[in-house]
Amino acid sequence: MPHRRLILFLSDVEGNLTALRQTLKRVCEAVDLATPEVKWVEPPPEGLADAGWHAVELELPPAPGRKARKSEQPFLEEQLDAMSQALAQDFRDRALGLFVDREHSYARSCISGPGRPSKAVEGEVLDVIRQAARWLDVETGMLARLFGGGNAARNLLAAAVDFGNEPGRSGPPAPPEPDEDDRFVEAKLTQARAYMEQYLNTRK
Repeated sequence: MPHRRLILFLSDVEGNLTALRQTLKRVCEAVDLATPEVKWVEPPPEGLADAGWHAVELELPPAPGRKARKSEQPFLEEQLDAMSQALAQDFRDRALGLFVDREHSYARSCISGPGRPSKAVEGEVLDVIRQAARWLDVETGMLARLFGGGNAARNLLAAAVDFGNEPGRSGPPAPPEPDEDDRFVEAKLTQARAYMEQYLNTRK
């Protein structure tokens, strides 16, 4: 399995690679990159379709050294956010991109939805995979197997178990971190509880 892998997760999209290629072509042409080959991830990761997602892999060209490329020449994986945003816009549904470079222990993920701001995270592989799993509402172990190979996969799975998110674990997944909407709702609930308590005190 290659050290570098870029996979796009599409929400409830089936079979239309032609439309997907057109979207990617537009994104790549904007930065003077060749459009990559794409293919469905086979076999589909267990549990992914049940969560409403389909996975597409992009064929990454060999990565030259940073000094070997032209100073302004972008990498395909650097367009991850733009690809996720374009897919969400064109398909009018959620799209998530996940790039993993196991050799350099680096990963980045971006999730986009129509009419909503994108969210992105980058850093250590397991941290990013864990957050992407929350966004996808799937097990961390499933994504670890998808991006790991041999000892790397076992190490990722062991780390997932250490953090209480082992594959096949029964029970609900860890709740996602609260976003701006969650904090707004919680603030309103707190305010409402205060008003109710004040009202009840005046009735005594």
